[in-house]
Amino acid sequence: MRRMILDTLRRATGTQQLRQSVTLLEEEVARAMRPQAPAALPHQAELARLARHADFPLQSWWERSLWEPVVQLAVRDHVRPGDIAFDVGANAGAFAMQMSRQAGPRGIVCAFEASPRIIGRTHHNLTAAGCHNVTLYHRAIWNRSGDFVHIAEGSHLNDRVEQGAGGIPVPTLALDDFIAATGLSPSFIKMDIEGAELDALRGSARLIAEGRPIMALEQAPDDMRCHELLIAAGYLAVDLGSYKRITRGEDFSNPTGVNNVLFVPEEKTAASPYFDPRQERVAKLEAGAFTRDAAGGARLAQPMELPAGRYLVRADFAASGRDNEVYAGVEADGETVFRYHTFTAFMAECYRDWVVQLDRPGRITPFLRFLNGSDATLDWRGAEVLRLPAFDGVAPPLVF
Repeated sequence: MRRMILDTLRRATGTQQLRQSVTLLEEEVARAMRPQAPAALPHQAELARLARHADFPLQSWWERSLWEPVVQLAVRDHVRPGDIAFDVGANAGAFAMQMSRQAGPRGIVCAFEASPRIIGRTHHNLTAAGCHNVTLYHRAIWNRSGDFVHIAEGSHLNDRVEQGAGGIPVPTLALDDFIAATGLSPSFIKMDIEGAELDALRGSARLIAEGRPIMALEQAPDDMRCHELLIAAGYLAVDLGSYKRITRGEDFSNPTGVNNVLFVPEEKTAASPYFDPRQERVAKLEAGAFTRDAAGGARLAQPMELPAGRYLVRADFAASGRDNEVYAGVEADGETVFRYHTFTAFMAECYRDWVVQLDRPGRITPFLRFLNGSDATLDWRGAEVLRLPAFDGVAPPLVF
């Protein structure tokens, strides 16, 4: 009970939430005295929704992170010592932590997380990682400041702004107003706010026109409004999953789901390796080159030796199973360096392109491994390995 009380107080981020948390705690204490009370379960579920950092801890900063690796590479390539970077939709804090290490002691990272359920995790993870150059803001980035929105809980850490959602109202903030107040104009922005990106961009018109930051933005192929806004402002776009230029929705490799897109001001694209279209085939790995395990997973039998560089491993398979859980990606010298985690049907539809950065020569092994269940419909046809030569001269962060 003592631990429950301490955890509740640590999780509360404001007066209103504190009152709500204490009320829930009082009810929980009363039920603990009457364990037979039939009304206990709904209230326990209510209490359980409050954020607990232990629910979803991040890896230590010195360990490899597999959190959205294609976006990690964009951060790696664009945030340098002394930079100002924004993490809009900080979630558990993985990208703010990466930006913090790369921007270093002279850099500044501003992280924004709107969800009352998630903000406690964000704060704990950034504090535990010693991110002293990060300031975390509990605000919903929006088209104007001073309003309030409500956040609907997602199935995982994907809470979102939703009209009519209940819970605690969260203040809104326009990035243009924030920059005017602080004098902090970012050179790089990562933005992933579960469908609210268009409103956030509308509140950033001055920044887009004058600051011209490079942006990694979540984009749905069936909703190109963010793309249209930025293209009209003089930006060009490339899909971070496939490294293909995006000029329309049909350019995405997958017709559904969401993609991470890099938007770069047109005047900066000549110097960007992301807009060099060269992709050189290194190998075509047929299905027979892979071993299959009892569950149906696939793994390259003999690791493939590659020099340092950036590669695109394009897996070729079809699947329709949904009642399973898989890891799929690439190992290098026995360590997983790229990994997606979902079920086979979604993997086959959306996540068959795997981007790998080798900072030294290595032996790579593409794989698909079942964690739970199997899929009789999985048709594994092999993989193609492409080299992206434009990245040969891109230096990794000196210190991270």
